[in-house]
Amino acid sequence: MPYRVRSASSVLALLVVCTVWELAVRLLNVPRYILPAPSAIALTIVKYRDHLLLNLFDTLLTSTLGLALAAVFSLALSTVLAYSSSIREAIYPLLSGFNAIPRAALVPLLALWFGLGMVPRVLTAFLIAFFPILVPTLTAMVTIEKELWEMLVAFGATKAQILTKVAIPRATPYFLSSLHMGLTSAIVGSVIAEMVASDRGIGYVILSSTSRLDTPLAFSCLLLLALTTFAISKTLGLIERRVVRWAYRAGL
Repeated sequence: MPYRVRSASSVLALLVVCTVWELAVRLLNVPRYILPAPSAIALTIVKYRDHLLLNLFDTLLTSTLGLALAAVFSLALSTVLAYSSSIREAIYPLLSGFNAIPRAALVPLLALWFGLGMVPRVLTAFLIAFFPILVPTLTAMVTIEKELWEMLVAFGATKAQILTKVAIPRATPYFLSSLHMGLTSAIVGSVIAEMVASDRGIGYVILSSTSRLDTPLAFSCLLLLALTTFAISKTLGLIERRVVRWAYRAGL
């Protein structure tokens, strides 16, 4: 299906959902504090646009910093773990155990250690985005076919050469693709931290608006987050396609 047709279909589906939502809320007389109509959400965005954009920028800033840290640290650690199987066997189980800890439970501790500034939010975004980037990158690095490995060794390639010439290029598409999941995770981490340990950001606005039963404002925050995340993810997808075009089959 052509790209323009897919885009038009998505827009049409969104319009249908919004229309049904609007009619259902009005016909059933659903109170605004329970479920606001799309029109009420749109009016709220226009009314509080400066306030929302300021807090959205703050959330995106901490999310971007957390995602950047997670990407750099994941790539560096994946390289080390892929190079040494002994280090991988010692470290990876510890990382898996840490991943089982709900990162939201760490936010109060981070706020206690670093205060209510930007640091707890960036660290929370980093901790949540780190593992979704690490796992596919490391997996791609260590799953070189046995026949290929034996052929490279037979030709005299060292472990470091195999890592830099084969494993890392092989893992690049997976690394770039994992940034999509890392982006979503980083934004979730920032919002969680803003709800617990901040007086700014979209998470803080959602918490304060729901406490006042201002549901349209809370939905406005959710809508802006969804649209912004979608736009950034599309941008990352375009960059990914250009950087690792060789990894995609023609026509896909």
